[in-house]
Amino acid sequence: MANDINTGHMKKEIDEVFIIYGNQPDEMAFRLLEESCGLTGFKQDDRVFIKPNLVVSRKNWAGADTDPRVVEALVKALVERGVRRITVGDGSGMGQSATRAFEYCDYKDMASRYGIKLLDIEKDDFVRVQVKAEGPFRELEIARAIVETDRFINVPIMKAHSQTLITCSLKNLKGVMPRSMKTRFHSVDLEKAIAQLNSVLKPDLILVDGLRADLRSELGGDPVVMDRMLLGTNPVAVDSVVAEMLGYAPRDIQHIALAADAGLGSCDPENIRLRHLNRPVEEKHFALLPHYSERFPCKVIAEGACCTCTGNLVFALERLNRQGLLSKRICILAGQLSKLPDEKGVFTVAVGSCVSKLIGVDCHINECPPGAGRIYQAIAKALRGAGT
Repeated sequence: MANDINTGHMKKEIDEVFIIYGNQPDEMAFRLLEESCGLTGFKQDDRVFIKPNLVVSRKNWAGADTDPRVVEALVKALVERGVRRITVGDGSGMGQSATRAFEYCDYKDMASRYGIKLLDIEKDDFVRVQVKAEGPFRELEIARAIVETDRFINVPIMKAHSQTLITCSLKNLKGVMPRSMKTRFHSVDLEKAIAQLNSVLKPDLILVDGLRADLRSELGGDPVVMDRMLLGTNPVAVDSVVAEMLGYAPRDIQHIALAADAGLGSCDPENIRLRHLNRPVEEKHFALLPHYSERFPCKVIAEGACCTCTGNLVFALERLNRQGLLSKRICILAGQLSKLPDEKGVFTVAVGSCVSKLIGVDCHINECPPGAGRIYQAIAKALRGAGT
């Protein structure tokens, strides 16, 4: 990445990404916004939509959902500028609910304190928008509240992802669509679809929650303290920096490379200037786990599976693997596009409703989405019964 500089405003020819370390999100966010002039141009009568990542709706959300303290610091900064027409909204993963996430993650209390609106995007109307990049879709459905807003702020959490390796600002936009279209994303080339989505919706500001992140799965459960936040305006540049922080070259992440190739930003380190506003108390190095298809002794085919199903499956497989129940003679199937393997003598397990119609499977778990505990119990019982 280009060397640090000391000037304040972002230059057009190079994308700047601001980084701050610490564990006080309120102070960190204010300094990021001040040093970047991030709210310059925001007017008091602007309608502002803030999109966090609220993929799960449960009590142990840390590392999976955007920390409400990050969003509250942003809301507070906007309110102090006189901006009052603020909406915070998202659409959660399969089997989850943004409405419930608002309560579990304390967004509901925050909304009451500042008089802002919370929106479960799946309850909104949707507008068809033509895409501007090559891929599987010609048009996408985007929440009307976002299409009609004056300012759009993306507030993702940087974390691992079972299918795309990492998820941050580019993939976080997936929550702006109805559940049916999110499901369709997994029936096509997911990475290309993410790039297409970013061709129709450009944030005015990106504020990344890097306080606590799960480095095993997008569904959380094992958060790692990272003590950082990032700010930028170009999602390709921001996600490229995040990818490097998590141990990847930007082009290792397919949707980052595809978005860059579509002209949505640069993932070339020479075109990204980092602004470190301080230094971490201790240097931390992070390494994500290998892709789920390479992590277990059994064969895993999850083509076209949604994030929730894949994440729960991975949790179950980790537990099964620790108990020594997995082997090369086992094949796990999930998702809309998976097919039975050609190999003979393989014990097959179909996980989820998407593969419920496969004929000749040894074990079916016909739920949508099946929980990690349910997957573990069903597979363990079937394997022990079969003597594998």
